[in-house]
Amino acid sequence: MRNLDRLATRIIDEARGKADDILKDADARCAARADEGRKRADEIYKTTIEAATVAAAEEERRAQIACSLDVRNAVLRAKGDMVDALMSEIPARMHALPDQEYLALIQKMMMDAAPAGEDEVEIVVAAPDRERIDAAFVAKVQSELASRCRDLQLKLAGETLDLAGGFVMRASTMEIDCSLDALLAVGQDELAPLVAEALLGR
Repeated sequence: MRNLDRLATRIIDEARGKADDILKDADARCAARADEGRKRADEIYKTTIEAATVAAAEEERRAQIACSLDVRNAVLRAKGDMVDALMSEIPARMHALPDQEYLALIQKMMMDAAPAGEDEVEIVVAAPDRERIDAAFVAKVQSELASRCRDLQLKLAGETLDLAGGFVMRASTMEIDCSLDALLAVGQDELAPLVAEALLGR
């Protein structure tokens, strides 16, 4: 009976020892896996932070570029608006010239625009110019043309046109618009850069 008790005790002790060994091994494995998990988590965290930092830097760079483009476009629009505003004032400023300067300009325009191959040309002036461009002025231009061997009859029309300034030449086969607005429209491509340079220094 004692031998059985001793045997049972020994078996139980061995079983307990094996159980303890199994538990210790399991604890060790769990600890190792937990350590591996922590290292992996640290690696994932580090990689994620690095990727997020790179993405944030790239987003900031793009935002700065977009902001720079917006500022540049806003400045260009403002400069363009300034040039457009000044260009739109040119006809009024030309019309506001003293009579002597304005009429010298109108005379040059009439002589340059006088069509060849026509016998008679009617001059229809802008309503605001009716007092300055009269029959005597037209006769003076005709006389100047004659002195340059341009035999052309100029006739001042009784009607006027709703224009900012200038005139229109009407002949039998053509009509030449020499209004201030038309001259500005024709020369805008050449004038705009000059106005921009004078206004903005570039």
